[in-house]
Amino acid sequence: MKFIRRVLVSAFAALALVAGPAFSAEAASISFDVTKLSADNLVVSNTNCKSTNVYMKHKKSVVEDWYVDTEVHGRYGPSTDAFFNSHGSTKKDRIQVCPSWDGLGKYTLGPSEVAAYHYGSYPSYKYSEVERADYTKGSFYVRGKAYASLSTKRSGKTVTLTSTSKVYNPGKYGKVNYNPKVKFQVKSGSKWKTLKTVKPKKGKATYKIKTKTKKTYRVTFSQVSWATGATSKSVKR
Repeated sequence: MKFIRRVLVSAFAALALVAGPAFSAEAASISFDVTKLSADNLVVSNTNCKSTNVYMKHKKSVVEDWYVDTEVHGRYGPSTDAFFNSHGSTKKDRIQVCPSWDGLGKYTLGPSEVAAYHYGSYPSYKYSEVERADYTKGSFYVRGKAYASLSTKRSGKTVTLTSTSKVYNPGKYGKVNYNPKVKFQVKSGSKWKTLKTVKPKKGKATYKIKTKTKKTYRVTFSQVSWATGATSKSVKR
């Protein structure tokens, strides 16, 4: 992790030499703690790198200037850093991640390098500092966009429902077959009733139902840590 000692520290050290005995080495009661890290989730549907907002909350005491450098880790390790400071981005920074390199799923925020300074005032100029690692953690999710479609076929009283599910995989540079647990549903009044939950193979799942009348069907599945959920268009058969 990079650690940068700020220019202002040198400036006030020089001031201490000028002030002579008036400068005290006695430290003020200074503290700085990161209390929360979070970020907006992302959905990936192409090979482009994506930008998102990272948020940082903190508490401090007797601090005049401060800087926080927060590591962002993807699936395969360090991805980028978010930067916060008392002169600019105090609560939010915008970062860019590249899922083609860093993968899908859960990204972690932290640890962070913290630097906080107190310079004091005339006549004592009691200078103190905090330079340390802060191990507060946060997370967000980068998910591939998933797709669901449904085709139907009737033969007499039997209706065959066939679902197709895919997900965008940036590592493969395109959509690939996806096998979530899919729910075949039928519309009942204004609500959807689940007929069967099926695990697809090579992105396809089939369910057969016997009915004389035309009904409206769809297929749906939920999101996971690395892929969105999806619902097909409804089909009447």
